Amino acid sequence: MGSLTAPGVSHARRRQRPSGGKDPSDPRRVVCVLLDGVRHDVLQELLFRGDLPNLSRWVIEPGGMTSGTTVFPSTTGVAYIPFLFGRYPGPANVPGIRWFDRAGLAGGLIDRWRSARSYCGPQAASINSDIEAGPSIFELVPESLAICTPITRGLARGAHLMPVRRAVLGAAAHYFGGYPALDRAVANAWIAMARRPWRFLFVVFPGPDGLTHLLDPAHPQVLDSCRQIDRALGDFMRRAVASGEPPTLFVVADHGASPVREHHDVALELEAMGVPTIRHPMHVWRRNARAAVMVSGNGAAHVYLLDSERRAELVDRLIRLPGVALGGYRDARDGVVVARGHLRAHLTEHDGQVTYEPLLGDPLGLGCQAMQDDRELLARSLTTEFPDAPRQLLQLMSSPRSGDVVLAAERGVDFRGPWELPEHRSGHGSLITDHMLVPIASSLPLPAAPVRSVDLMPTMLDALGVPVPDGLDGVSFSRLATPAGALR
Repeated sequence: MGSLTAPGVSHARRRQRPSGGKDPSDPRRVVCVLLDGVRHDVLQELLFRGDLPNLSRWVIEPGGMTSGTTVFPSTTGVAYIPFLFGRYPGPANVPGIRWFDRAGLAGGLIDRWRSARSYCGPQAASINSDIEAGPSIFELVPESLAICTPITRGLARGAHLMPVRRAVLGAAAHYFGGYPALDRAVANAWIAMARRPWRFLFVVFPGPDGLTHLLDPAHPQVLDSCRQIDRALGDFMRRAVASGEPPTLFVVADHGASPVREHHDVALELEAMGVPTIRHPMHVWRRNARAAVMVSGNGAAHVYLLDSERRAELVDRLIRLPGVALGGYRDARDGVVVARGHLRAHLTEHDGQVTYEPLLGDPLGLGCQAMQDDRELLARSLTTEFPDAPRQLLQLMSSPRSGDVVLAAERGVDFRGPWELPEHRSGHGSLITDHMLVPIASSLPLPAAPVRSVDLMPTMLDALGVPVPDGLDGVSFSRLATPAGALR
Protein backbone atom coordinates (compact mmCIF):
# COMPACT_ATOMS: atom_id res chain seq x y z
CA MET A 1 0.00 0.00 0.00
CA GLY A 2 1.29 3.44 -0.83
CA SER A 3 2.00 6.32 1.49
CA LEU A 4 -0.59 9.07 1.78
CA THR A 5 1.99 11.79 2.27
CA ALA A 6 5.67 11.92 2.96
CA PRO A 7 6.37 11.66 6.70
CA GLY A 8 5.67 14.97 8.39
CA VAL A 9 4.26 16.75 5.33
CA SER A 10 1.12 18.73 6.14
CA HIS A 11 -1.44 20.10 3.70
CA ALA A 12 -2.01 23.47 5.28
CA ARG A 13 -0.78 25.77 8.00
CA ARG A 14 -2.91 26.93 10.88
CA ARG A 15 -2.24 30.02 12.97
CA GLN A 16 -0.49 29.06 16.21
CA ARG A 17 -1.64 30.66 19.43
CA PRO A 18 0.87 31.56 22.11
CA SER A 19 1.05 29.30 25.16
CA GLY A 20 -0.31 30.64 28.39
CA GLY A 21 -1.87 29.74 31.72
CA LYS A 22 -5.22 28.10 32.25
CA ASP A 23 -8.14 30.34 31.41
CA PRO A 24 -11.73 29.14 31.81
CA SER A 25 -12.74 31.30 28.84
CA ASP A 26 -9.98 29.89 26.61
CA PRO A 27 -11.74 28.46 23.51
CA ARG A 28 -8.94 26.03 22.68
CA ARG A 29 -10.00 22.40 22.79
CA VAL A 30 -8.30 19.15 21.81
CA VAL A 31 -9.74 15.76 20.91
CA CYS A 32 -7.52 12.67 20.76
CA VAL A 33 -9.21 9.73 19.03
CA LEU A 34 -7.41 6.42 19.53
CA LEU A 35 -8.13 3.74 16.94
CA ASP A 36 -6.81 0.81 18.90
CA GLY A 37 -4.68 -1.51 16.79
CA VAL A 38 -5.28 0.06 13.36
CA ARG A 39 -2.32 -0.44 11.05
CA HIS A 40 -0.92 2.65 9.35
CA ASP A 41 -1.11 1.11 5.87
CA VAL A 42 -4.70 -0.07 6.40
CA LEU A 43 -5.80 3.45 7.33
CA GLN A 44 -3.91 4.94 4.40
CA GLU A 45 -5.52 2.52 1.96
CA LEU A 46 -8.99 3.45 3.22
CA LEU A 47 -8.14 7.13 2.79
CA PHE A 48 -6.94 6.54 -0.78
CA ARG A 49 -10.23 4.82 -1.55
CA GLY A 50 -12.17 7.79 -0.23
CA ASP A 51 -13.73 5.67 2.53
CA LEU A 52 -12.80 8.09 5.33
CA PRO A 53 -14.14 11.46 4.13
CA ASN A 54 -14.46 12.97 7.60
CA LEU A 55 -10.92 12.09 8.65
CA SER A 56 -9.77 13.63 5.39
CA ARG A 57 -11.87 16.79 5.75
CA TRP A 58 -11.43 17.56 9.44
CA VAL A 59 -7.90 16.27 10.09
CA ILE A 60 -5.81 15.49 6.99
CA GLU A 61 -6.70 18.55 4.90
CA PRO A 62 -5.99 21.22 7.56
CA GLY A 63 -3.04 19.28 8.98
CA GLY A 64 -1.54 16.03 7.78
CA MET A 65 -0.83 12.40 8.48
CA THR A 66 2.36 10.44 8.98
CA SER A 67 3.55 7.04 10.14
CA GLY A 68 5.14 7.35 13.57
CA THR A 69 6.57 4.83 16.01
CA THR A 70 4.92 3.47 19.11
CA VAL A 71 6.63 1.91 22.14
CA PHE A 72 7.88 -1.56 23.05
CA PRO A 73 5.99 -3.63 24.01
CA SER A 74 3.62 -2.43 21.32
CA THR A 75 0.40 -3.36 23.05
CA THR A 76 -2.84 -1.86 24.36
CA GLY A 77 -2.69 -0.16 27.76
CA VAL A 78 1.09 0.07 27.91
CA ALA A 79 1.10 1.98 24.61
CA TYR A 80 -1.47 4.46 26.03
CA ILE A 81 1.08 5.75 28.55
CA PRO A 82 2.87 7.95 25.95
CA PHE A 83 -0.39 9.70 24.99
CA LEU A 84 -1.50 10.35 28.56
CA PHE A 85 1.79 10.79 30.45
CA GLY A 86 4.34 11.70 27.76
CA ARG A 87 6.61 8.91 29.02
CA TYR A 88 7.90 5.59 27.77
CA PRO A 89 6.65 2.50 29.66
CA GLY A 90 10.11 1.70 31.05
CA PRO A 91 10.63 5.00 32.91
CA ALA A 92 6.97 4.79 33.98
CA ASN A 93 7.81 1.34 35.43
CA VAL A 94 5.01 -0.48 33.59
CA PRO A 95 7.04 -2.74 31.28
CA GLY A 96 4.12 -4.72 29.85
CA ILE A 97 0.50 -5.71 30.28
CA ARG A 98 1.99 -8.54 32.32
CA TRP A 99 5.08 -8.32 34.53
CA PHE A 100 6.49 -10.07 37.57
CA ASP A 101 7.51 -8.90 41.03
CA ARG A 102 10.06 -11.25 42.53
CA ALA A 103 9.33 -10.01 46.06
CA GLY A 104 5.88 -11.62 45.93
CA LEU A 105 7.36 -15.13 45.88
CA ALA A 106 8.03 -14.92 49.61
CA GLY A 107 4.41 -14.07 50.44
CA GLY A 108 1.14 -15.96 50.65
CA LEU A 109 -1.29 -16.88 47.91
CA ILE A 110 -2.64 -13.33 47.47
CA ASP A 111 0.87 -11.83 47.35
CA ARG A 112 1.96 -14.37 44.78
CA TRP A 113 -1.13 -13.67 42.66
CA ARG A 114 -0.44 -9.94 42.80
CA SER A 115 3.22 -10.48 41.95
CA ALA A 116 2.21 -12.00 38.60
CA ARG A 117 0.70 -8.74 37.44
CA SER A 118 -1.76 -8.84 34.54
CA TYR A 119 -3.90 -5.97 33.29
CA CYS A 120 -6.06 -8.49 31.43
CA GLY A 121 -8.72 -9.31 34.01
CA PRO A 122 -9.28 -8.50 37.70
CA GLN A 123 -6.01 -6.55 38.06
CA ALA A 124 -6.75 -4.27 35.09
CA ALA A 125 -7.38 -1.13 37.17
CA SER A 126 -4.02 -1.56 38.92
CA ILE A 127 -2.29 0.05 35.95
CA ASN A 128 -3.43 3.44 37.27
CA SER A 129 -1.53 3.04 40.55
CA ASP A 130 1.37 1.08 39.02
CA ILE A 131 2.39 3.90 36.65
CA GLU A 132 5.29 5.71 38.33
CA ALA A 133 5.02 8.91 36.33
CA GLY A 134 2.95 12.01 36.32
CA PRO A 135 1.13 14.20 36.14
CA SER A 136 -1.20 12.79 33.50
CA ILE A 137 -2.74 15.04 30.88
CA PHE A 138 -6.03 14.61 32.75
CA GLU A 139 -4.43 16.24 35.81
CA LEU A 140 -2.84 19.03 33.78
CA VAL A 141 -6.17 19.71 32.04
CA PRO A 142 -8.83 19.29 34.76
CA GLU A 143 -11.62 19.96 32.24
CA SER A 144 -10.96 16.56 30.63
CA LEU A 145 -13.38 13.83 29.62
CA ALA A 146 -12.52 10.29 28.54
CA ILE A 147 -14.43 7.46 26.92
CA CYS A 148 -13.48 3.77 27.14
CA THR A 149 -9.92 4.15 28.43
CA PRO A 150 -8.22 1.67 30.79
CA ILE A 151 -6.05 4.50 32.16
CA THR A 152 -8.14 7.03 34.10
CA ARG A 153 -5.71 8.52 36.62
CA GLY A 154 -6.34 12.21 37.14
CA LEU A 155 -9.87 12.29 35.73
CA ALA A 156 -12.42 14.14 37.83
CA ARG A 157 -15.34 12.21 39.28
CA GLY A 158 -17.81 11.42 36.52
CA ALA A 159 -15.35 12.39 33.77
CA HIS A 160 -14.78 8.78 32.69
CA LEU A 161 -17.87 8.16 30.63
CA MET A 162 -19.67 4.80 30.25
CA PRO A 163 -17.40 2.80 32.61
CA VAL A 164 -20.05 0.18 33.37
CA ARG A 165 -21.03 -0.25 29.72
CA ARG A 166 -17.34 -0.49 28.84
CA ALA A 167 -16.90 -3.37 31.30
CA VAL A 168 -20.04 -5.24 30.23
CA LEU A 169 -19.75 -4.67 26.50
CA GLY A 170 -16.00 -5.21 26.61
CA ALA A 171 -16.36 -8.63 28.22
CA ALA A 172 -19.06 -9.62 25.71
CA ALA A 173 -16.91 -8.38 22.84
CA HIS A 174 -13.85 -10.33 24.02
CA TYR A 175 -15.63 -13.67 24.35
CA PHE A 176 -18.38 -13.37 21.73
CA GLY A 177 -16.95 -10.93 19.17
CA GLY A 178 -19.43 -8.11 19.82
CA TYR A 179 -16.97 -5.30 19.11
CA PRO A 180 -19.34 -3.36 16.80
CA ALA A 181 -21.75 -2.91 19.73
CA LEU A 182 -18.94 -1.64 21.95
CA ASP A 183 -17.76 0.83 19.32
CA ARG A 184 -21.33 2.03 18.72
CA ALA A 185 -21.64 2.78 22.43
CA VAL A 186 -18.35 4.73 22.32
CA ALA A 187 -19.50 6.65 19.24
CA ASN A 188 -22.84 7.58 20.82
CA ALA A 189 -21.17 8.77 24.01
CA TRP A 190 -18.64 10.78 21.99
CA ILE A 191 -21.24 12.50 19.84
CA ALA A 192 -23.29 13.36 22.92
CA MET A 193 -20.26 15.19 24.37
CA ALA A 194 -19.89 17.57 21.42
CA ARG A 195 -21.80 20.40 23.08
CA ARG A 196 -20.73 19.76 26.68
CA PRO A 197 -18.02 21.95 28.25
CA TRP A 198 -14.59 20.32 28.12
CA ARG A 199 -11.08 21.18 27.01
CA PHE A 200 -9.54 17.77 26.40
CA LEU A 201 -11.45 14.73 25.19
CA PHE A 202 -9.82 11.28 24.93
CA VAL A 203 -11.86 8.75 22.95
CA VAL A 204 -10.85 5.10 22.57
CA PHE A 205 -12.36 2.74 19.99
CA PRO A 206 -11.34 -0.83 20.95
CA GLY A 207 -13.15 -2.52 18.04
CA PRO A 208 -10.40 -2.53 15.40
CA ASP A 209 -7.94 -4.22 17.76
CA GLY A 210 -10.44 -6.81 18.99
CA LEU A 211 -11.56 -7.71 15.49
CA THR A 212 -7.95 -7.85 14.33
CA HIS A 213 -7.13 -10.42 17.01
CA LEU A 214 -10.12 -12.52 15.99
CA LEU A 215 -9.69 -12.12 12.23
CA ASP A 216 -6.99 -10.20 10.34
CA PRO A 217 -5.62 -6.61 10.32
CA ALA A 218 -7.23 -5.94 6.90
CA HIS A 219 -10.36 -8.06 7.33
CA PRO A 220 -13.57 -6.47 5.94
CA GLN A 221 -14.99 -6.21 9.45
CA VAL A 222 -11.92 -4.24 10.59
CA LEU A 223 -12.25 -1.94 7.58
CA ASP A 224 -15.96 -1.43 8.29
CA SER A 225 -15.11 -0.60 11.90
CA CYS A 226 -12.85 2.22 10.64
CA ARG A 227 -15.62 3.49 8.36
CA GLN A 228 -18.10 3.55 11.25
CA ILE A 229 -15.63 5.52 13.39
CA ASP A 230 -15.20 7.99 10.52
CA ARG A 231 -18.98 8.53 10.42
CA ALA A 232 -18.94 9.20 14.16
CA LEU A 233 -16.14 11.73 13.63
CA GLY A 234 -18.29 13.56 11.10
CA ASP A 235 -21.34 13.58 13.38
CA PHE A 236 -19.25 14.81 16.31
CA MET A 237 -17.59 17.61 14.34
CA ARG A 238 -20.87 18.89 12.90
CA ARG A 239 -22.20 19.28 16.42
CA ALA A 240 -18.95 20.66 17.79
CA VAL A 241 -18.58 23.44 15.21
CA ALA A 242 -22.23 24.42 15.68
CA SER A 243 -21.45 25.34 19.29
CA GLY A 244 -18.03 26.96 18.97
CA GLU A 245 -14.59 26.94 17.37
CA PRO A 246 -13.53 23.56 15.91
CA PRO A 247 -11.33 21.60 18.31
CA THR A 248 -7.83 20.52 17.37
CA LEU A 249 -7.97 16.86 16.36
CA PHE A 250 -5.48 14.03 16.71
CA VAL A 251 -6.38 10.60 15.31
CA VAL A 252 -3.83 7.97 16.25
CA ALA A 253 -3.25 4.27 16.87
CA ASP A 254 -1.33 2.72 19.73
CA HIS A 255 0.18 -0.21 17.80
CA GLY A 256 -0.06 -2.21 14.60
CA ALA A 257 -0.62 -5.95 14.14
CA SER A 258 0.15 -8.93 11.92
CA PRO A 259 -1.47 -12.34 11.30
CA VAL A 260 -0.31 -15.20 13.53
CA ARG A 261 0.66 -18.42 11.76
CA GLU A 262 2.60 -20.12 14.58
CA HIS A 263 2.28 -20.20 18.38
CA HIS A 264 5.54 -20.73 20.28
CA ASP A 265 4.76 -20.70 23.99
CA VAL A 266 7.96 -19.55 25.71
CA ALA A 267 6.80 -20.81 29.12
CA LEU A 268 6.28 -24.32 27.77
CA GLU A 269 9.69 -24.19 26.11
CA LEU A 270 11.23 -23.46 29.54
CA GLU A 271 9.27 -26.29 31.11
CA ALA A 272 10.70 -28.57 28.44
CA MET A 273 14.17 -27.43 29.52
CA GLY A 274 13.39 -28.59 33.06
CA VAL A 275 12.63 -25.11 34.39
CA PRO A 276 9.33 -24.88 36.37
CA THR A 277 7.77 -21.64 35.13
CA ILE A 278 5.18 -19.19 36.43
CA ARG A 279 2.81 -17.94 33.72
CA HIS A 280 -0.79 -16.86 33.14
CA PRO A 281 -3.55 -17.79 33.48
CA MET A 282 -3.43 -21.00 35.55
CA HIS A 283 0.18 -21.30 36.70
CA VAL A 284 0.76 -18.14 38.73
CA TRP A 285 1.19 -20.33 41.84
CA ARG A 286 3.63 -22.73 40.15
CA ARG A 287 5.45 -24.64 42.87
CA ASN A 288 9.26 -24.57 43.04
CA ALA A 289 9.32 -22.08 40.17
CA ARG A 290 12.68 -21.23 38.65
CA ALA A 291 11.39 -18.77 36.05
CA ALA A 292 8.41 -16.59 35.13
CA VAL A 293 7.21 -15.63 31.65
CA MET A 294 5.02 -12.54 31.23
CA VAL A 295 3.62 -12.02 27.72
CA SER A 296 2.31 -8.74 26.25
CA GLY A 297 0.17 -8.55 23.11
CA ASN A 298 1.50 -12.05 22.59
CA GLY A 299 4.41 -10.68 20.53
CA ALA A 300 6.63 -9.68 23.46
CA ALA A 301 7.71 -11.65 26.52
CA HIS A 302 9.59 -10.77 29.69
CA VAL A 303 11.44 -13.77 31.10
CA TYR A 304 12.47 -13.65 34.78
CA LEU A 305 15.13 -16.19 35.71
CA LEU A 306 14.82 -16.97 39.41
CA ASP A 307 17.81 -19.33 39.53
CA SER A 308 21.13 -17.68 38.71
CA GLU A 309 23.01 -20.95 38.18
CA ARG A 310 21.71 -21.49 34.65
CA ARG A 311 21.18 -17.84 33.72
CA ALA A 312 23.75 -17.50 30.90
CA GLU A 313 22.77 -20.85 29.38
CA LEU A 314 19.04 -20.09 29.50
CA VAL A 315 19.40 -16.59 28.06
CA ASP A 316 21.28 -17.98 25.08
CA ARG A 317 18.74 -20.79 24.56
CA LEU A 318 15.79 -18.40 24.85
CA ILE A 319 17.17 -16.02 22.23
CA ARG A 320 17.70 -18.92 19.82
CA LEU A 321 14.17 -20.31 20.23
CA PRO A 322 12.10 -20.64 17.04
CA GLY A 323 10.00 -17.54 16.44
CA VAL A 324 12.25 -15.13 18.37
CA ALA A 325 13.23 -12.18 16.19
CA LEU A 326 15.23 -10.26 18.77
CA GLY A 327 16.22 -10.36 22.41
CA GLY A 328 17.63 -7.88 24.86
CA TYR A 329 19.20 -8.17 28.31
CA ARG A 330 21.17 -6.00 30.70
CA ASP A 331 24.90 -6.46 31.13
CA ALA A 332 27.60 -5.51 33.63
CA ARG A 333 28.62 -2.52 31.49
CA ASP A 334 25.44 -0.62 32.40
CA GLY A 335 23.89 -1.13 28.99
CA VAL A 336 21.74 -3.50 27.00
CA VAL A 337 22.95 -6.39 24.88
CA VAL A 338 20.92 -6.79 21.68
CA ALA A 339 20.81 -10.36 20.43
CA ARG A 340 19.53 -11.91 17.21
CA GLY A 341 20.43 -15.56 16.85
CA HIS A 342 24.22 -15.62 17.21
CA LEU A 343 24.57 -11.86 16.48
CA ARG A 344 25.29 -9.44 19.33
CA ALA A 345 25.57 -5.68 19.83
CA HIS A 346 25.77 -3.36 22.82
CA LEU A 347 23.60 -0.30 23.54
CA THR A 348 24.37 2.50 25.97
CA GLU A 349 23.12 6.05 26.41
CA HIS A 350 24.66 9.23 27.78
CA ASP A 351 23.03 12.70 27.65
CA GLY A 352 20.71 11.78 24.81
CA GLN A 353 23.50 10.24 22.77
CA VAL A 354 23.04 6.53 22.04
CA THR A 355 25.97 4.27 21.29
CA TYR A 356 25.29 1.16 19.23
CA GLU A 357 28.37 -1.04 19.26
CA PRO A 358 28.24 -4.21 17.12
CA LEU A 359 30.06 -7.03 18.91
CA LEU A 360 29.29 -9.90 16.58
CA GLY A 361 27.57 -8.87 13.36
CA ASP A 362 24.88 -6.18 13.24
CA PRO A 363 21.64 -7.53 14.81
CA LEU A 364 19.65 -4.33 14.25
CA GLY A 365 20.92 -3.75 10.71
CA LEU A 366 21.94 -0.17 11.49
CA GLY A 367 25.30 -0.40 9.76
CA CYS A 368 26.94 1.97 12.20
CA GLN A 369 29.33 1.90 15.13
CA ALA A 370 29.17 5.35 16.60
CA MET A 371 27.47 7.56 19.12
CA GLN A 372 24.44 9.21 17.58
CA ASP A 373 21.73 11.60 18.67
CA ASP A 374 18.55 9.82 19.69
CA ARG A 375 16.45 11.39 16.90
CA GLU A 376 19.09 10.76 14.25
CA LEU A 377 19.17 7.11 15.25
CA LEU A 378 15.37 7.01 15.10
CA ALA A 379 15.47 8.24 11.50
CA ARG A 380 18.15 5.70 10.57
CA SER A 381 16.22 2.84 12.20
CA LEU A 382 13.04 3.49 10.19
CA THR A 383 14.59 1.73 7.18
CA THR A 384 15.37 -1.42 9.20
CA GLU A 385 13.26 -4.38 10.35
CA PHE A 386 13.06 -2.93 13.88
CA PRO A 387 12.01 0.74 13.88
CA ASP A 388 13.29 2.72 16.87
CA ALA A 389 14.70 -0.44 18.44
CA PRO A 390 17.72 1.22 20.16
CA ARG A 391 15.56 3.69 22.06
CA GLN A 392 12.84 1.15 22.82
CA LEU A 393 15.21 -1.48 24.20
CA LEU A 394 16.97 1.10 26.36
CA GLN A 395 13.75 2.56 27.74
CA LEU A 396 12.17 -0.82 28.48
CA MET A 397 15.19 -2.33 30.21
CA SER A 398 15.47 0.76 32.42
CA SER A 399 12.49 -0.54 34.40
CA PRO A 400 13.37 -2.63 37.46
CA ARG A 401 10.16 -4.56 36.73
CA SER A 402 11.45 -5.77 33.36
CA GLY A 403 12.60 -9.34 32.96
CA ASP A 404 16.17 -10.59 32.86
CA VAL A 405 15.64 -10.98 29.14
CA VAL A 406 12.93 -9.55 26.89
CA LEU A 407 11.98 -11.28 23.65
CA ALA A 408 10.35 -9.87 20.50
CA ALA A 409 8.53 -12.25 18.17
CA GLU A 410 9.11 -12.71 14.46
CA ARG A 411 6.41 -11.73 12.02
CA GLY A 412 3.71 -14.41 12.03
CA VAL A 413 4.63 -15.74 15.49
CA ASP A 414 3.35 -15.17 19.00
CA PHE A 415 4.47 -16.39 22.43
CA ARG A 416 1.27 -18.01 23.76
CA GLY A 417 -0.30 -21.31 22.79
CA PRO A 418 -3.44 -21.78 20.68
CA TRP A 419 -5.33 -22.65 23.90
CA GLU A 420 -6.08 -18.97 24.53
CA LEU A 421 -9.81 -18.14 24.43
CA PRO A 422 -10.47 -16.88 21.90
CA GLU A 423 -7.42 -17.97 19.92
CA HIS A 424 -5.53 -14.98 18.53
CA ARG A 425 -5.36 -15.12 14.75
CA SER A 426 -3.45 -11.83 14.75
CA GLY A 427 -1.21 -10.27 17.35
CA HIS A 428 1.17 -7.46 18.23
CA GLY A 429 3.62 -6.41 20.93
CA SER A 430 6.87 -7.03 19.05
CA LEU A 431 9.53 -4.62 17.76
CA ILE A 432 8.90 -5.46 14.12
CA THR A 433 7.69 -2.89 11.58
CA ASP A 434 4.15 -4.27 11.39
CA HIS A 435 3.69 -3.64 15.10
CA MET A 436 5.80 -0.53 15.67
CA LEU A 437 4.59 1.81 12.91
CA VAL A 438 1.34 3.63 13.70
CA PRO A 439 -0.75 6.28 11.95
CA ILE A 440 -0.55 9.75 13.47
CA ALA A 441 -2.96 12.28 11.97
CA SER A 442 -3.23 15.84 13.23
CA SER A 443 -5.24 18.89 12.24
CA LEU A 444 -2.12 20.87 13.20
CA PRO A 445 0.93 20.98 10.92
CA LEU A 446 3.25 18.01 11.21
CA PRO A 447 7.03 18.39 11.46
CA ALA A 448 9.31 17.07 8.74
CA ALA A 449 11.19 15.06 11.38
CA PRO A 450 10.14 11.52 12.36
CA VAL A 451 7.66 11.44 15.23
CA ARG A 452 6.87 9.05 18.05
CA SER A 453 3.63 8.44 19.90
CA VAL A 454 5.30 9.87 22.99
CA ASP A 455 5.43 13.26 21.21
CA LEU A 456 1.63 13.56 21.24
CA MET A 457 1.15 14.63 24.87
CA PRO A 458 3.43 17.72 24.74
CA THR A 459 1.92 18.61 21.35
CA MET A 460 -1.61 18.44 22.75
CA LEU A 461 -0.61 20.55 25.74
CA ASP A 462 0.90 23.12 23.38
CA ALA A 463 -2.35 23.21 21.41
CA LEU A 464 -4.25 23.87 24.64
CA GLY A 465 -1.86 26.57 25.81
CA VAL A 466 -0.96 24.50 28.88
CA PRO A 467 2.70 24.56 30.01
CA VAL A 468 4.55 21.35 29.19
CA PRO A 469 6.10 19.75 32.31
CA ASP A 470 9.81 19.08 32.49
CA GLY A 471 11.08 15.54 32.21
CA LEU A 472 8.81 14.21 29.49
CA ASP A 473 10.22 11.73 26.99
CA GLY A 474 8.36 13.27 24.06
CA VAL A 475 8.92 16.51 22.16
CA SER A 476 6.11 18.72 20.84
CA PHE A 477 5.62 19.02 17.09
CA SER A 478 6.47 22.72 17.25
CA ARG A 479 9.93 21.91 18.67
CA LEU A 480 10.49 19.05 16.25
CA ALA A 481 9.85 21.49 13.41
CA THR A 482 13.06 23.34 14.35
CA PRO A 483 16.58 21.92 13.85
CA ALA A 484 17.44 22.34 17.55
CA GLY A 485 14.24 20.64 18.69
CA ALA A 486 14.60 17.76 16.25
CA LEU A 487 18.05 17.00 17.64
CA ARG A 488 16.87 16.74 21.22
